[in-house]
Amino acid sequence: MKNIVVLLISLIVSVPLFAQEIIKPNFALATHPLKVDKITISDSSVLITLTLKNQIEGGEFCANEIIYIQELKRKKKAYLLKASGIPICPNTYKFDKPGEELTFDLEFFGFYEIPDYINVIEDCNENCFTIYGVIIDQEMNHDIDMGFGFYKSGNPELSAVSFEKAVNEHPDYPFGYLYEYLIDLYAEMGDYDQARKWYQKLESSEFVDKEQVMEKISRKNYANQLIH
Repeated sequence: MKNIVVLLISLIVSVPLFAQEIIKPNFALATHPLKVDKITISDSSVLITLTLKNQIEGGEFCANEIIYIQELKRKKKAYLLKASGIPICPNTYKFDKPGEELTFDLEFFGFYEIPDYINVIEDCNENCFTIYGVIIDQEMNHDIDMGFGFYKSGNPELSAVSFEKAVNEHPDYPFGYLYEYLIDLYAEMGDYDQARKWYQKLESSEFVDKEQVMEKISRKNYANQLIH
């Protein structure tokens, strides 16, 4: 009986305090042609599956020994435990041709609490990759996915509602790339009052990607409609 009790206690202790899986989370921008396929978070680790698409002849890629994820509210970092499916620099994976994809896993130490948003940062001196503003929050990801889904099905009005919900309910998200989608949508619908409203919010913001987003918008064919 004593052995059974000890076994039960051991099993209870070994069960993770939480576990969460996010499939294809949305993110603000990446320095390389990377996709975030999946993030699995437990109390002990964060496992991120990434896919890189080679774009050049003779392309090579490797993972630096120092890679970390940073949660964006308290700026806490969790460092790389191990990489799978990709060589550690200076060893490299050599692509056969442009367009070839490499999928690999990066496992990090865990956080005490599940973060809402993270950056994935390779800390090195040359050709380092960073993925900014990866959204862990399931509700926010759902609203953004719904926004894209409504747009693809030909319903820009509901698409705008979904993107606005994602923005308004997560004011602490420090990236403004969703504002570009909203401005695009309202401009496409001919509602320039709403497009200007969201442009002015972007213009007065302190988003990390503000300059990049505004530069992209400045090249749109409707850009002159946003300025009174």
